[in-house]
Amino acid sequence: MEETMINENFINDNQLKAYLRILGVLSIILFAIIPFQAAVYFISPPPTTAIQYFTLFQKNLFLGFLDLDLSLTVDNLLFILIYIGLYLLLEKTNRILVTIGLVFAIVSVTLYVISREALFSMLTLSNQYSVATHEIERASIATIGQTMLTIFNGTCFNVSYFLGGINMILFSIAMLKSDIFTKVTGWMGLLMGILMLVPPTAGKLGIILSFLSIIPLMPWLIIIAIRFFKLGKQNR
Repeated sequence: MEETMINENFINDNQLKAYLRILGVLSIILFAIIPFQAAVYFISPPPTTAIQYFTLFQKNLFLGFLDLDLSLTVDNLLFILIYIGLYLLLEKTNRILVTIGLVFAIVSVTLYVISREALFSMLTLSNQYSVATHEIERASIATIGQTMLTIFNGTCFNVSYFLGGINMILFSIAMLKSDIFTKVTGWMGLLMGILMLVPPTAGKLGIILSFLSIIPLMPWLIIIAIRFFKLGKQNR
């Protein structure tokens, strides 16, 4: 498809060019992480109780971390770097939109990381549970673990997910108003952001919409990866 965007040589900052090339690589990494985590979800559905997690950690440490969203935590942290790059590219023409979008993105990821307190805490609790000798002690540890799981998909996670959809919408609108990215890129991001307004904790509808949001996300990552590489190439 023929591009109607501005020439890549409009960027004269070599540091920014280097950063954009790094973002191209990160976009490809994100492209690989997301279907991997989805596959883990289907092949090994996460446990539903603290004791089941304790058992899983004792049997398979890595799978325990994956079922507590280790890869998605990394994914969210990497996405901040992507949004910073988009901000640097779009702030001259859509400063208000992308500034609000970047703030929402940072708050969203911060809340997400907070909600994933169980990621390493459950391992500690699992080890304590495995060596506990009294039923009262084991019951107390199990109660703490169950509280961790409640927080896992609680308020912080839901607000994080919603803000993630809002920031994607804002950045996508900025893309549509810019000539740096194609309209297809903007519309894909907009669709993804709308689908992310309902968190996966909202019953079957939320789960369906969360998986549907992956459909535009995958080509979106490849498209922006290619664009980052083009914008970041050295002038000859």
